[in-house]
This record gives sequence, structure tokens and C-alpha cells, in this order.
Amino acid sequence: MTFLASKKTINTGHKKPVVLIVDDEYCVLRALANLISPQEFTAVWVPDEQQGLAVLQDQPARIRIVIIDLKSSGMGGGGFLHQARHLAPHAAVLITGPLGPFLYQGGNFYEFSGPNLKQDINGILLSITQKMDNGQISRKKTGRKPERKDRFGAIIGRSESINAIYRLIDHLKESSSTVLIQGESGTGKELIAQTIHRTSPRQNRPFVAINCGAIPANLMESELFGHERGAFTTAVAQRKGKFEIAAGGTLFLDEVGELDRELQVKLLRVLQEKEFQRVGGNNTYKTDVRIIAATSQDLSQAVQTGHFRDDLFYRLNVIPVYAPPLRERRADIPLLLDHFFNNTAGEMGRYPPVLSEEVLNALKNYRYPGNVRELANIVERLLTMCPDGKISFKDLPQEVREETASAPQSANVLNDLPDGGACLSEVEKELILKTLEMTSGNKAAAARMIGITRRRLYLRLSQYGLVSA
Repeated sequence: MTFLASKKTINTGHKKPVVLIVDDEYCVLRALANLISPQEFTAVWVPDEQQGLAVLQDQPARIRIVIIDLKSSGMGGGGFLHQARHLAPHAAVLITGPLGPFLYQGGNFYEFSGPNLKQDINGILLSITQKMDNGQISRKKTGRKPERKDRFGAIIGRSESINAIYRLIDHLKESSSTVLIQGESGTGKELIAQTIHRTSPRQNRPFVAINCGAIPANLMESELFGHERGAFTTAVAQRKGKFEIAAGGTLFLDEVGELDRELQVKLLRVLQEKEFQRVGGNNTYKTDVRIIAATSQDLSQAVQTGHFRDDLFYRLNVIPVYAPPLRERRADIPLLLDHFFNNTAGEMGRYPPVLSEEVLNALKNYRYPGNVRELANIVERLLTMCPDGKISFKDLPQEVREETASAPQSANVLNDLPDGGACLSEVEKELILKTLEMTSGNKAAAARMIGITRRRLYLRLSQYGLVSA
């Protein structure tokens, strides 16, 4: 086995596959290096991610497999992968984590199942290299699709995108890994965070939420870390911050992208060192909290523009979750309408209304730019303004009525099939156009809803003369 990272270290004299093991200050993976057969592989161990990246940069063609822990104390497995995939795009990266190991190779993630790494590390490595050589690495397939649920905790919906979140939360039930939830405003990011907390080992400890965009920057440090008496003019008494209040539980950082750069540095230090100081104090306090962050921004874009630190992004983005907008999960709208009408009417001491087909169709086909939050507000407005339980089309909000009125009134070959039948290409064209309308022109979302690749969608639109090839 070879230790340390330098050009001189990887010189085996023959073409054995080189396995690079990237460790951290806790050396959680060092034992693997001693278990790897020197007859089959050359094992190279380095003590941190920076040295691992140096090896990849110096000799990218030599490395076949990289092993790193997802919760590595430096930039983390996710941060390392972000840079490693550009330095050595051919290499397979085996990332260990609380949900079990998974594999990244050739631009794709693959589920990984089998024996524990320490039980059969050589068998695992041989299997990976053989499949890489034969081009046989493939996504894990099951004989049947997983059963869809209508709800998980307080989250409601049975679309595939929402059920994917259900499955992820279920995987996280034994974990305390950091989670980053990205999605538009009103998509239920805090509800997802609460459900993760309530199904985790920390469920009996506090769940503390703070909106990073709602508090002035000069007060945010005190809100997070607390302050000592006299730390500033209005600090008339000592005060605990959210990290202390959430001890043992979960701290939810909503709109984390709004933090200024100075606070980003201090938050990164807390995540790395698990300790902090109150404002105006010299004592250091240990912290044990699980961080779940959320943002309506595209943080990867914010990193590129310099508005968000890349090292903090990698630290937060250990387990990424995408909260889809309502226009990408229209199948859930009837369930959500039923839920909110029943709950809100019950809170008002009334029976839920019976909606006419005209009203129901208008509510089902509205775009909901404010997502689930807007849908809930519309339901409350209707029940408040129509206490007799009779809701007509004219009672709907103006924006819903206007959107319904502006919808194309031409014949719909999907609903009104002509006596002579319809050309399949016309049916396909209308399906694609109506799906694009539902997704407000988002082609990636439309392709997902229809079940085709974005490339195929562009090809079809090119054939229709709607985009250039």
C-alpha cells in the first residue's frame, strides 16, 4: 500500500488498477487500504480531499477507483466529487455514507448493493473494474415499480416526483446527515424539513426554524449564535442563539442563500468544527444539531457568480432534495384541493363545499405561480367569501378566471376525437404543447411529465417547426 500524495508514490511498474482512498482527520477509511490485495490493486491513501485532488490532477489516467466518505470533514464527498469528475472523468467514485455506498461513473449515479466494504473490499473493487471494462455498469433495476403513496406525514401527493421525496425521507430515517432542499417559494420546503426531522433519530428533540432572509444581516449572527450581555447597545441581557436552542435536534435554515458572505464563513466553521462563540463572548460552546437548509435560489448558480461560497455549498449539499413546483405535479392538485377544503372548512365549523365541474376544472388547470401555498390561500379565500358553501365560477379569484378564459378554445383531439379518427402525430403534438403550457414553457419539466428525454422533446418541437434544430 502507498501512503501520501505525490507523483513519485504511484509507480507500480505494471498495470494494476490504482485505488485512491481519500480520508479525513478521523481516518474512517484508512483500514480499507490495509485490506486491499496488493496482488490485484495498488492502494493509495491520502489524509484529506485536497491531497486527493492533487493526485487526480497529477496522474488522472492512473486512477481507476476513488473511495471517499460522504461526511468527510473537509469539503465532503459531494464537494470532492464536484471537482474530481472534471479531473478524472473516467474514474469511478465510490462514496460511502449513512444510506450505504453509491457509485458515480461516467456522469451517472448508480445504486450500490452488496457486502460491507470491509467484508469483501477486493471482491467489490474487482466487480467495479470488470464492469467498467465491459461497459456493464447499469442502474439498479427492480422487477416492479414501487407502490405510490398519497401522503407521507404531513406531505400530500401521489405524483412520482413527490413519492421520490417520500422514499428519500424513508432512507434518511436513521441518518443525521445535512440536507439541502431547493425549490420555488411555496413548494413546501419547510414541510419536507419537518417530516425529515420527525422521522429521524432526533424526533424527540427541538425543531428550530429561522428565515435567513427575514432578519437584518447585523442581527443574524446574534440570532444564530446568541450574544453576551453588553455585546452591543441593545444587548441588555445574555441570550441564547438558535444553535443552542436546537441542541440535539434540527436547525432549519430557510432561504440560506440570503446569508451575507461574512456569516457564510462563520456558519461554515460551525459545520466543520461543531463549535461556536456567542457575539461579544470568548467562551467556546460545542454544538450537536442536524442542519437542514432550504433555498428558492439556484445555489450552484450563486456559487458561480460569487454570491455564495462554494465550500459552504458543498457542506450543505450532502443530501440534495428538489421540491418540485405544483405545475410539475398537476396530478396532485385534486388531492390538495380535497385536503385543504376539508381541513379549512372543519376549522370554520362548516361542511366542505361541493364544487361544480366548471369550478373544479378551473382550479385544476390554473398554473399556481405561488405553488401549494397559493392553492391553500385560494381555498381559504373561497370558504371565507362563500359561507353558504356554494362556490360558482364568478367567485374564483380574478387570476384564475382570466387564465381559464384565455385558454385556447380550439378543438382538442385528445378529448374530442373526430369521426374519421386523428393522426397520431397530431395527438402527440397536442400532448406536448399542452404539457409545455402546463409547465409554463419549461422543456425539462415537460419532458419529465411526458416520460421522454429532453433531446427527444426538442427533436419533436423541431419537426413541428416550433424551434430550430
